[in-house]
Amino acid sequence: MIMNNDNFLQNLTKICGSQNVSQDPKDLKEYSKDLSFIKGKSPLCIVWPSNSQQVTNIVKLANELKFYIIPVSLDSKFKHHGDSLPKKDNSIILNLSRMNKVLSIDRKNRVVMVEPGVSFGQLVPILKKKGVRLLLPLNPTASRSVLATALEREPITIPRYHWDSSDPLLCTEVVFGTGDLFRTGTAAGPGTIKQQQKMGQAQVNPMGPTQFSPFRIIQGAQGSLGVVTWATLKLELFPSTQKVYHFQSDNIQNLLDLQYELLKYRLCDELFILNNLSLACLLKQNPQEISELVGNFKRWNLIYILSGRGPLAKDKISYLEGDVDEIKAELGINLSAPKVEISDKEILHFLNESCEKPWRMRLKGAYEDMFFLTSFEKISKFISVMDANFKKDFGIYIQPINQGTSYHIEFDLYYEPEDKNVVKTIKEKILSVGNQLMDKGAFFSRPYGIWTKDVFSHHSAETIDALKKVKKIFDPNNVLNPGVLCFDD
Repeated sequence: MIMNNDNFLQNLTKICGSQNVSQDPKDLKEYSKDLSFIKGKSPLCIVWPSNSQQVTNIVKLANELKFYIIPVSLDSKFKHHGDSLPKKDNSIILNLSRMNKVLSIDRKNRVVMVEPGVSFGQLVPILKKKGVRLLLPLNPTASRSVLATALEREPITIPRYHWDSSDPLLCTEVVFGTGDLFRTGTAAGPGTIKQQQKMGQAQVNPMGPTQFSPFRIIQGAQGSLGVVTWATLKLELFPSTQKVYHFQSDNIQNLLDLQYELLKYRLCDELFILNNLSLACLLKQNPQEISELVGNFKRWNLIYILSGRGPLAKDKISYLEGDVDEIKAELGINLSAPKVEISDKEILHFLNESCEKPWRMRLKGAYEDMFFLTSFEKISKFISVMDANFKKDFGIYIQPINQGTSYHIEFDLYYEPEDKNVVKTIKEKILSVGNQLMDKGAFFSRPYGIWTKDVFSHHSAETIDALKKVKKIFDPNNVLNPGVLCFDD
């Protein structure tokens, strides 16, 4: 409990400056809600640090005066998971949006170092000019934080470059809940970052220091263990030639079998399956256009990209096409192109660029997403569960990850936020269907919102105890984002 509110504000002002601390009621209200079904509390204030030392001082002050910190990477009206809402009184918003520098771009080593306030809309064009590209999630929102997206382990669309569940995240600088500043991986030393870079190091290896790799506990922790003040991320060279392939079928297994073979031999870059509704939402901007386009697609759509670089790019694509044709012949499957012509440019646009408004909001203005990891063999079973509950009126995105060893499946439930009856029905069904999916083996590796408690109820008490011990080590006073995951006390 904060005993002296004036003293509390004076300390924050001393750390960050009066222009970087706000108690404007309008601003505070904005940070007490998002587009999820979670209800947040009004924060005490918003503070904008400009460097890691200020973050460190704020975390130490929280431990001293007993208030809570909710880290937020960027201002965004599109937040919808409830993970950055204050869940306790005496909370402040630690807004990192003014830490928005691209600290370095190393084309040779294919790595970029960014602060948490760097957005996709800011970074993607800069990298394109350098001839490199981020390993992007599916059409990210321009206002989203690049660093936060990597911390949340959102899947990338190029599974052949997804070697580890942590990719594309590499090294980090983090302020733990104790107030200690720490650097992970090769960034830990010896020497400062500038000294390392002067010697040719690029902070590429995330492992360590020693046998301990703390970046693994930071990822997916939703800001409950530490505040990351910069990170390095993997890049790839931008292809000089790309060729788009779009096949469709009413039989999901045909496309899954082909997808599996394409990935096994590392033949393509982008590779994923969408149902007709999700694909239409990606291609069109308004509800009428989306509804018209949906009927021109079969239910299941496989999209993959063959890419080439340098003087032999076209030759490479030519022999890759031959390999793919052989695989299709061996599988003996008949695939068709869509009735309506979709240009390569349209597909490449949503794969290589960010969008101003989340594409999942285009159909009805709001959505709730349910996503989890599973194995290849169980995908059809989970789709059947959703079909039985929602009558096929939802989006589906199937993304192989980790070289195809597992799959990210996402179900997007679109709804009109003004219709209170629909909102209530969606909320109730999510809890019911989520439990059905977990009972059948769905692994919710990124639990958010109203189904977080149900996710942890499916784990053993020993697992939860272990997680709470980790929390106690890195945030002993529970000052960082209390109430998320299983850290509810």
